[in-house]
Amino acid sequence: MLKLNLRHVFALALALVSLGAQAQLRERGTSEPVGWELAPFAGFRFGGDFSVATEAELNAQVDGSVDVDNAPAYGFVLEFPSGHQTQWQIMYSHQSTEFDLQTPELAITHADIDIDYLHFGGTFVMDGDRVRPYVGVGFGVSQFRPDADGFDDETEFSIGFMGGYKMRITKRFGLRLDFRALGTVVDSDSRIFCSGGCIVRWNGSMFWQYEATLGLNFYL
Repeated sequence: MLKLNLRHVFALALALVSLGAQAQLRERGTSEPVGWELAPFAGFRFGGDFSVATEAELNAQVDGSVDVDNAPAYGFVLEFPSGHQTQWQIMYSHQSTEFDLQTPELAITHADIDIDYLHFGGTFVMDGDRVRPYVGVGFGVSQFRPDADGFDDETEFSIGFMGGYKMRITKRFGLRLDFRALGTVVDSDSRIFCSGGCIVRWNGSMFWQYEATLGLNFYL
């Protein structure tokens, strides 16, 4: 199941890049070339529910779930040119939130948690004057850090799809509106969060979150 989902993910990534490239070919690249950009951002992150199975019930149906609360997110984007209208991108996004672990075998069912994403990827900036749409794909890691005794941190491979608008106000300053889908690739055979006698496993293959952010774009 994991391999199948990953193929779908990569196919979607290629489709997004292809659509942007086709639009660019039609316009013949009439806009100014992209450069270095730094954008601190803040916004809101949604989603983050997934199923879990305890060690005693791995051969049974899903017996619990983790529900991550919607909460604000903030971070930064650093982009540098790789072509006339393409950029490499480094993106970091942080969320401090809470989660509910709904399974009867565990004493702790509610805790604070920090979720971070660090991605390296590429963006394709379409033609425009002061407002330019873009699409992009990123790859990297996500980290989950529960603030509760007996719960371990988790670091997993993750991917991201992004799109939005860059709005230039002056030569060196502008705004950007970003939308991201952030997916963590999980292995149903791996344990999550708990250590010692508290053993819980992922039940599924992807963990998805979504965020909408507004940033200040500095043209370096």
